[in-house]
Formats: sequence, structure tokens, C-alpha cells
Amino acid sequence: MKPTHDSLIFWGTRGGLPAGSLTSASLGLATSCVELRLSDRHIILDAGSGISLFGQEINDDDTRPIDILIGHYHFDHLIGLPFFAPLFSNKKQIRIFLPNLDNNLGIETIDKLISPPLFPITRDMFSNTVSFHSFVPGETLNLSSEISIKSSLFPHPGQNCGYRICQSGINKLCYISDIENSDQNTLQDVVNFAKDSDHLIIDSSYNDEEIITKKGWGHLSLGDIKIIAKQIPETQIFLYHHDIFKSDDAIINDSAHILSECDNVRLAKQFDKIQLA
Repeated sequence: MKPTHDSLIFWGTRGGLPAGSLTSASLGLATSCVELRLSDRHIILDAGSGISLFGQEINDDDTRPIDILIGHYHFDHLIGLPFFAPLFSNKKQIRIFLPNLDNNLGIETIDKLISPPLFPITRDMFSNTVSFHSFVPGETLNLSSEISIKSSLFPHPGQNCGYRICQSGINKLCYISDIENSDQNTLQDVVNFAKDSDHLIIDSSYNDEEIITKKGWGHLSLGDIKIIAKQIPETQIFLYHHDIFKSDDAIINDSAHILSECDNVRLAKQFDKIQLA
């Protein structure tokens, strides 16, 4: 059964590791995974532990293809992949898009992660309806005649690929996780990339005090997000990649100022389903 409206679903909102404390349950325990659910396909952004939850929800009657876009190869963005049940079903057509980052091929990282002794099986166990596609960030990926995805590099240890999804000429969604404000152009690069998009999901791991001791860790601060939000007021921004060690209350308290000052900013929450125009 196909939905009558497109929707954005957060299956995982944490960074680093799946959070283990119930004080983090409201905003989410699983790591990075977001679904853009369209009438003709599922577009999945990152394969953190949250992707396993999507795999449990999708049923065999849903014949829409699944396109998975990986942002980078740190394990919190990949750990859900071998637990994603549709990969083992010949009823699902799945494409996994892997950016070449830091002179490394993504498929080599996948093969390291999903192989003994780190994991009991290899990707040879996946269905033959699963395919892998390498690309160079900066390329445009054409998923269909109506859906194109612009890709771009952003600063993060090992590099990170951001995505801008366009459907029928409308920039529906930008996804940039993880990213660090590492030079004077970084935030403006984000603004330029996300401008005119309806939605932006972006790393906001630290408050302005924490970021001082987290230089080089690869993440943004809430102060960085405020600068971005002020320049693209028509874009709905979701604070994302919540730190594993921060409780819901701590994140809410840290975010209170930017949420009150910027009408276009909100907290990403696991299992939130946003209806799109």
C-alpha cells in the first residue's frame, strides 16, 4: 500500500553509539537513519542502528524499491546494515550508494565490517536483488526521471558526503551528518548547499561550551546552527546526531535558546513522521 503523501521519518537520531539510558529514550536511542518515503520508493539516509527498525516495519506487500545513501563510514552510520532484513529478501530491489571518501572505496569498508571476525557473515549472504554503486562526491545521482540527488563533501575525519534530494525540480531535503566547522567557509558552504530546500537535517552534537574541547571531533555546535538558520529562514532545520552521553533533558535545555529564537529549528526525535507537501 502506497501513502497518499510523502513523509520524512526519523528511525535513528543518535551519534557515536546507540544510547543505552532510558533518559535518552524520548529523542531516540538508535543511531543515524532517516527515511524519505515517496510514492514510488523509499530513500534511506545512513544505515545506523535505526535502519533495523525500518526493516522490521516494512512488509512484503510494499514493492517500492529502496535506495540507501551512506554519508560516511564511521561505524555508527553502518552498524544497522547487516541487521536490515530486506537485504535478505529477493522481494526487495535495493541499491546502496557509497561515496568514495579520503581515497577509500566504500565497498571495502562494508566488506571489513560485515565479515569475520567482526561479524559472522559476509555480504554474499545478501539477496541478488541488492546492488552497490560507488560515486565521487560532487556527482549528481539520478534515482529516477523525477528524482536527482546532488552530493557534496563536507569536513569530518575521513570526510563526509552531504545530500540534497530534488523531486520534480523541488529541493525537498538536505542531509548533512556529520560535519565540523573547520574553516571560515564551512558554514557558508552549508548555506549554499541547503538554500531553497524545504528541510535540512544536520549534525548539532554540542553546545557552545562543549565544542571548545571537541575541536577535531567532526561535529557542529548549536551556535553554528544558529548562524545557518538565520541565513535560510524558509528551510525547516532539524537538530540531529544527538550525543550518546547527553540525556533528553540536557539536549532540550541546551537547545532551548535556539528553538525560541529561530522559528525554523526543531529537534529531531526518533519515530517522528513529518508529512511533506
